[in-house]
Amino acid sequence: MSGKRIKLSGAAYQKAAKEKKKNNEELLQKIPKLHSFFHTRIVGSPEMIPIEEYSQSKRCLPTDISKIEIPLNTTDDTKVTEISTQPHSQQAEITVYDFNEKSQIPGPDPVKWNLNLDSNYFLLANPPKIDISTIPFAETKRMFGNISRRLTPDHFMRKLQNGEKKLREWILYSPSKNALFCFQCLLFSPKPTVFGNKNEGFINWKKCNESLQEHETSKTHAESVRIWFSRIKKEDRGVIDLELKLNIENQISYWKNVLYRVVETVSFLASRGLAFRGNSHNFGSKQNGNYLGCLELVAKFDPFLSAHIANYGNKGKGNVSYLSSNICDEFISLMSDTVIDKIVSEIKERKYFSLIVDSTPDVTTRDQLTVAIRYISNEGLPVERFLGFIPSVGHKGSDMEQALLKKFCELNIDLKFCRGQSYDNASNMSGVYNGLQTRIKNYSSTAFFVPCSAHSLNLIGSNAADTTQEGTKFFFICQAIYNFFSVSTFRWNILTNIIEKNPGCVKIKKLCSTRWSSRYDVCRAMCNGYAQVLSALNTICDDEGQKKDTRHEARSIKNKIESLNFCFMICMWTPILQRFNATSISLQSIDIDLATVVTLYDSLEKYVEDFRERFDVYLEQAKTMCSKQLFSWDGVRQKKRNKFFDETESNEELLGGEQKMKCEVFYVIIDKLAMNLRERKLSYTDINNNFGFILKLDTLDTNGIRESAKNLVKIYPEDLNETFIEELVQFKNILNLFSKEDKSSFISLLKCLTNSSLLTTFPNVEIVLRIFCCMASSNASGERSFSVLKRIKNYLRSALVDEKMSSLSILNIESDILQQIDWSDIIHKFAVLKSRKKLI
Repeated sequence: MSGKRIKLSGAAYQKAAKEKKKNNEELLQKIPKLHSFFHTRIVGSPEMIPIEEYSQSKRCLPTDISKIEIPLNTTDDTKVTEISTQPHSQQAEITVYDFNEKSQIPGPDPVKWNLNLDSNYFLLANPPKIDISTIPFAETKRMFGNISRRLTPDHFMRKLQNGEKKLREWILYSPSKNALFCFQCLLFSPKPTVFGNKNEGFINWKKCNESLQEHETSKTHAESVRIWFSRIKKEDRGVIDLELKLNIENQISYWKNVLYRVVETVSFLASRGLAFRGNSHNFGSKQNGNYLGCLELVAKFDPFLSAHIANYGNKGKGNVSYLSSNICDEFISLMSDTVIDKIVSEIKERKYFSLIVDSTPDVTTRDQLTVAIRYISNEGLPVERFLGFIPSVGHKGSDMEQALLKKFCELNIDLKFCRGQSYDNASNMSGVYNGLQTRIKNYSSTAFFVPCSAHSLNLIGSNAADTTQEGTKFFFICQAIYNFFSVSTFRWNILTNIIEKNPGCVKIKKLCSTRWSSRYDVCRAMCNGYAQVLSALNTICDDEGQKKDTRHEARSIKNKIESLNFCFMICMWTPILQRFNATSISLQSIDIDLATVVTLYDSLEKYVEDFRERFDVYLEQAKTMCSKQLFSWDGVRQKKRNKFFDETESNEELLGGEQKMKCEVFYVIIDKLAMNLRERKLSYTDINNNFGFILKLDTLDTNGIRESAKNLVKIYPEDLNETFIEELVQFKNILNLFSKEDKSSFISLLKCLTNSSLLTTFPNVEIVLRIFCCMASSNASGERSFSVLKRIKNYLRSALVDEKMSSLSILNIESDILQQIDWSDIIHKFAVLKSRKKLI
């Protein structure tokens, strides 16, 4: 049927659509852009750069630029171009104009200038300044007959009548033509002059002084200077450009003040680990979260922010206020990146570092690998910094290796300068064959593994407690006591009321499987409040208003803790755990080195060995506490082991009473503690023996010092050379001049040497001390980051994405660096990150 519309196939429709799109693009290419009708200002360059090459460059500003004027350009890709300003305290102001395709930006050689309207605008805004030191006077030679003449620096100076000399700023030298020109006359000379002739220039060095004096006093030069000066002053008068410039500056100042308040609010909340958002994103709502709530609080005392919220708040999407949650997230990311950049720059400056790695599940059971790093600051003190969390890495050594390599590659940190590793004692970390520490050594052979000393100490106590049945039963009963009272507020109030009547008592504590120091808190509470716990249990047993099972459970616990066995374990474990806890706290300190770790392990080992002789003392304390003289097995018939028919008679002695507690419980626990301390100490002794002689230089002879120094040079061939040996021999005499406190530890010695004038004399000694002190002896910093993780990503914030969670953790942990960062740097990074709808 004629006139009927023919329906095209899908392929035909796509072909027609592509042809239509192509025709539209060709039409748009032919239409000139709006900004091509105006002079656009760009950042200039002192060299002759073609505009095509210049437009592809990054256009970085020099540090002495104070302002850049850029009108708003509208293109197809962006709505508004960025306008970035530098602080007004800078030295110079440079305004550069765009050029057409055939022109070039004027460089230092006036002969190559293409003088036109655009270049004149450029030269007015950026007049060339002559630098006499850059002129090759030896190459300015010209022959006049048989006599050669050259330019001298005196030709560029004008000598006044009183003897003073002033620089002739109007002179320009052309290296390509070997001639002199006058800047003002080149641009605005009303009459032709030799100094204003671009094609010739002044070349008569024989009469150079006379010609220069004649030209600078001529009427033509004076008129050129007048025109030039009037054109410069015209830029400062009330013209349209000036009004636009002031308007732009006011807008920039306004939005910078807004962002300043936003940055301070984000910094305040992030450094304290507080939540940002609420259920509402509107100002005035009671559920709008801490971020908007803090802005509302500041607005009550800040008229500027109050007016801004009234004008721009609650406008919805598409209306710029820079107060939205997206802007807040951008600043969180920028601030964390700035903190990390600061840490990385310090690491690169100090060169050597050690790794601290650990992992834990978050509230969503998603595994998080924490990465921290230890290095020596410029003041000679050890510093441990947090680098962030890496999610879902896995527990294999190969997986953690790849995750760390990717992390350090992103941060541009070279692993070959790693000199230590500190992890827990898990096999995937500490394995000799496939553990993470072995894999890291493939990238740095001197990255020696140091097990976490605090974690090792916890394992020593845990293994000793589980060695005997009495030790296991003791802590089981302590946990049962806590569970019994804490499960009911009524029972807890009974115990609390009794304890509060005795000032020396503390409330009972809960056991923690990972924190061995919690066991000391349990033993201390039971030792000081033993009578009060018994009294509370008796009260519950005698209360007929309680359920029968409750009274029965209270009576069962009461019978267990009234035994001499339980009281003896309290008296034995309390002093041991008190010393273990104090030592563990010292081991977790950042200001500790491996030599101090070895010393603490030695002292604790000797303490435990001396403790072996104090059985009778603690037995008498236990008898006084419970008023009983017999252990639980006394008075009970001991079972004898049945013998088989082929067994021979043996004098098997069955221990009972005090001897059984002494030989089968007390000695076993003490010997296990001493043996484990001795074994764990070897992990630190081997490394300490390589460096420990430095603190004992005054007790060693010269040959012993040389042998020990040679060993260090052999271990660290990439860091030390043979001059270290003789350098250390000389340092022995210098060490005698240090105070006893300064040479008490490696860290104090390094600090004293770093801050003294001896650093340049003994550089290799400083390197050795820096390597040794940067070795982490514990991964306590990683454990502390887990505490921050639990506060930031809790059950109310379980949907927090990994990147934001890591950024917030960095800002919270490294809040001291965050407070040192200038807010203007953050705002500048925010401005150049991408195109903004407002001037910043």
